[in-house]
Amino acid sequence: MSSGLLTRGPATRRAPAVPMDPRVQARRVEVARDQGRRRRRRLLGVFAVLLVAGGAWGITQSPLMAVDQVAVSGAARSGDAAVRQAAGISKGRPVVSVDEAAAEARVEALPWVASAQVTSKLPHAVRIRVTEREPVAVAGGGPAAVLVDRTGQALGPAGDARLPEVVTDKVPAPGEQLADNSREAVAVLASLPPELGEQVATVERHRSSLLLTLHDGIEVELGDGTRLQAKSDAAVALLEQAGRDTIATIDVSVPGTAALTRSEAAGA
Repeated sequence: MSSGLLTRGPATRRAPAVPMDPRVQARRVEVARDQGRRRRRRLLGVFAVLLVAGGAWGITQSPLMAVDQVAVSGAARSGDAAVRQAAGISKGRPVVSVDEAAAEARVEALPWVASAQVTSKLPHAVRIRVTEREPVAVAGGGPAAVLVDRTGQALGPAGDARLPEVVTDKVPAPGEQLADNSREAVAVLASLPPELGEQVATVERHRSSLLLTLHDGIEVELGDGTRLQAKSDAAVALLEQAGRDTIATIDVSVPGTAALTRSEAAGA
């Protein structure tokens, strides 16, 4: 029978520590130091980038790079002041903040401006180069008459301009467009060979045809806006005939069968 006493074995003993090789320990210390140096270099690099970026941003926002000149060229009709106002580029603002595309769009909304190019020039300048529209006709008569370009856009008051008149029921305001029929008439007028175009006093849509009235009152029926060179050649050939002062109308809507009529006074 057991005595009830538990017997214990011998106490567990830890194995004695093995000394680390000094070379291994030195290597570990060196690795730790190298990792620390690399972390410091990365932190310093990030700090330097932030410092440079902040400094650059500060310079661009400083008076050292503020707009102090807005130069305009090509705005003979629009006027430099009107172009500057439309561009909306105020002096004193940072050059790098200029939205060139937006400024171009605003300038191109001016009636005379066909296209605009806005260029920022560090450190202080902005340049606006304008290409203006060319007037080819006058819409309407009297004080309300306006100049129009080949697209039918009204440009400004006609004044004493000596250009052909496009006959229209409604005179558009500067920046607006002529009605469709009148726009077609202007486009054809602008495309006429000079031999005939320089003789035109008025142009209008007459029923299904374009009608030219020359300075001496002769009416030239063009038909549609096609084959303008052939139609012009046929009209000029008839106009050069003897007795031009008796010619009333010329029909070149079909240039191969051009015809003219003479005034009743001539046949009397």
